[in-house]
Amino acid sequence: MKIRNFLRFAAAGILALSFTACEDDNDSSLGASLIVTESTSGSTGGAVTISQGSSLVFVWDARKGDTDMDLFSVSVTGTNTPNPLPTSLGGRNFPYDIANADDETYIDTLIFPNAGINLGVTSYSFTVTDKDGNTDNVTFTVTVEADATPMTNEVNGAFFHIAGSLEGAYDLVNGTVVGASQPAASKDMENTDAAGDAFTGSWMAANSTMFVKDNSYDYANATVEAATSSFAAGTASATVSNPTVGDIYIAKLRGGSTYAVIKIVNVDPSDNTCNCGNTGKITFDFKK
Repeated sequence: MKIRNFLRFAAAGILALSFTACEDDNDSSLGASLIVTESTSGSTGGAVTISQGSSLVFVWDARKGDTDMDLFSVSVTGTNTPNPLPTSLGGRNFPYDIANADDETYIDTLIFPNAGINLGVTSYSFTVTDKDGNTDNVTFTVTVEADATPMTNEVNGAFFHIAGSLEGAYDLVNGTVVGASQPAASKDMENTDAAGDAFTGSWMAANSTMFVKDNSYDYANATVEAATSSFAAGTASATVSNPTVGDIYIAKLRGGSTYAVIKIVNVDPSDNTCNCGNTGKITFDFKK
């Protein structure tokens, strides 16, 4: 009899624990959800890069969970922080105590027209809070960068053995070959191989042009900014020895602020276009 009563009480205890567990599960509520999209980039959060002068357009869709939404806040910190925050297209100012009309579904748009006015990093954070205190948040880290200036002017150049009968120098400013009798000021690349020696394609600047070798440079997508940075990071020299196919050289032209990016296409010691004793020709492409 005692055993039967013990089993009865034990079963009741287990049942009570089961009900308690179910009640605990029911106590947890589903919070509000938030989706934010920066419409110009298509990003839904995280890192975004824009060009200087650009604007940002954020579109969001906030939905209630088990409890109506209560507050929508927007926080902006960093280089391009506006004061005050702009008003949304729906006419809302932030923080926004969500009205009854929006407390189940709140869709709106916020435009930052001066988001790209200064170079630097700005953080944009959007938070929805429901009446139970549950929150959902989306943050964007936006970097404003200067516009890149593409080098779209590409020229095919060449010069010959300096001791041959054809032009042994090249003018990178005007994109033309230069003969031995022409002024040194126009000779950005002048072959340095001696008469009777095999052609190597080596050159030196007869003016103030300087060169930096950088085979990691992205020639296909060459920009002025990348060329400037590459040249500054390298060791500049007025001479280039034994260039090979695929080599890339950044040239700072004649002591100024103009750059050319040179890619070696071919070095042919046996080229006899000159029909002379000192053969050889180097061919290259360059952008500026």
